[in-house]
Amino acid sequence: MGTAAASSLIYLKKYPNLNLKKNISSKLALAIIVIFTIAVGYFVQRNFVSSQKEIDDLVQGEIIIQENTLRKIQEKRVAYIIDKGNGIINSFRISPSKDSTVFSLLEELSQRKNFKIEFTFYKDMGVLIKSIDGVENGTDNKYWQYWVNGELPMVAADKKEVETGDKIEWKFESTPF
Repeated sequence: MGTAAASSLIYLKKYPNLNLKKNISSKLALAIIVIFTIAVGYFVQRNFVSSQKEIDDLVQGEIIIQENTLRKIQEKRVAYIIDKGNGIINSFRISPSKDSTVFSLLEELSQRKNFKIEFTFYKDMGVLIKSIDGVENGTDNKYWQYWVNGELPMVAADKKEVETGDKIEWKFESTPF
């Protein structure tokens, strides 16, 4: 046996509890480190879950605010639908001005969306729509008619004023009379 090994044996025989104390101290230190790591992990996870919940709540609140804002904007608009009678239905949302009529909004949409309207203006009666986006009155015995909130008005489109929230529908169909 070498001198270093012999001196270690003598040391262990002389101080037998010292090695045991080292083992206990090492195990205690390891246990403290493990407990500390678990505690830190627990608090980090708990704070993360709490933060994630706060983020989710904020996002949900923002979505609700956006939905309410969108609803208010839509309430100030008019639903404008053009049913060409062939399965093609165009739907728009448009904000009316104070003096908007069914016809003025149709003109505005035709300019914005780049489609053509043809009409004749009669001095005593008002405007008569002849065609919208190439679909002409009389084709297949159908004619353009407009409806406001599900009712067929008995005035020309340039005489019918529009209010926010109205639903305007141009339908190309056979006349009910």
